[in-house]
Amino acid sequence: MIPLMSDPQTTTQWLPDDLVYVDPDANAVVGKVEWNKNGNPKPFPYVSKEPTDPKAERRRSWRKFYPWGTYRSMKNAFKVDGKPRKKEPTKTLGEVIEVALKEPYWD
Repeated sequence: MIPLMSDPQTTTQWLPDDLVYVDPDANAVVGKVEWNKNGNPKPFPYVSKEPTDPKAERRRSWRKFYPWGTYRSMKNAFKVDGKPRKKEPTKTLGEVIEVALKEPYWD
């Protein structure tokens, strides 16, 4: 028997071979893949969290979709289950140099 893996943000259980959509920004599973009548996966449009200009949306010639794949592969690719990704350093070079001059690491 295959153990169930759970998504920490919801109470839904995902099997390793379930096909799911993933939000790469939030590192979370959005839902199960749905299929159209031809047997192809339905594209799931990406919902932007920041407000955009409606005119700019019409001019854009491409649309962004959520990636999909098996839960096992998406878990490894997007770190869905486990530790969050490391954050980028926010200090500027000037701030770091001031601290380095005051407290050199070899002392």
